[in-house]
Amino acid sequence: MRLRHPDGQTVHVATVVSVENVKDVRGLLRRLDTAVVPQRQRLLADVLSISLRLGPILATTLASSIGLRRRLRTELASRSLEVVTLDAGAEATPADGTWRSWWLYTLDLARVLVDLMPEDSNHGSVSTTLPRFGTDQAETHREIAARLLSDLSAGLTEVAWHTGRLVRVAVEAAPQTLVSGSQDIVALLDRADPSRIGACLSPAHLMLSAESATQAVTRLRRARLSVVKVRLGRHDDPEQAELARTMLAAVLGGPHADCDHLEVDDVAELDAARDELGVVGLDGAADPPLPGIGRAAA
Repeated sequence: MRLRHPDGQTVHVATVVSVENVKDVRGLLRRLDTAVVPQRQRLLADVLSISLRLGPILATTLASSIGLRRRLRTELASRSLEVVTLDAGAEATPADGTWRSWWLYTLDLARVLVDLMPEDSNHGSVSTTLPRFGTDQAETHREIAARLLSDLSAGLTEVAWHTGRLVRVAVEAAPQTLVSGSQDIVALLDRADPSRIGACLSPAHLMLSAESATQAVTRLRRARLSVVKVRLGRHDDPEQAELARTMLAAVLGGPHADCDHLEVDDVAELDAARDELGVVGLDGAADPPLPGIGRAAA
């Protein structure tokens, strides 16, 4: 779903499609045909935005074959599906459990995404968690993660140089990971390029860290970090819904859209998301999107 912010920027609202256990393109297409295309048809949507949660095996396969990426993009277009964001969920971490494999997996997702995005979109996003590998102290892992995130910035810059398209990585706070809240994101991204790496905020996870949306967004702005993606909570949970409204007001309620990639868990959440976004002035966007990657506060 595409919505337009009053400043003219298009905001993409994508539905997560969990395919982390799918090993090949054929299996992915079967999953889309059975679970996603019927939902798009039921919604009478011209185009449905989806966020693929790819596992490491398929991500590596696609990253190593431009032919497969082009085939997948064609197949997506033929089904009236578009992809501007990918999701490396906590369940999709590399099987060998090493930081190097996590780094390669995340960069593979960026390489895949640049060839899946529609022609009229010039930037994309990949959200990721930072898992705990091994039994070392958390501080040791945080130091490794901070160094690799800095290296990841350079890898994303190389992808942009070769393709002319920008992919940003959004680090998400989540249970059982190295990042429990926005304060951890600020500390970990101290050496990373803020134009390449930012934050993914989730009402559900902010609730667990006892952090308000205003606190999280303010802390990120002070560190000159962008909110790359917002993962909306369930509208039938009153506490999550209220936190989501506060978050949307913080990142989209101003004169400019500070975040233009939003994610919902399933198609059933799209109508609720449209209502919430309408409150902050977003409406349907039929025209081609204006370029924009969200804006970090000055």
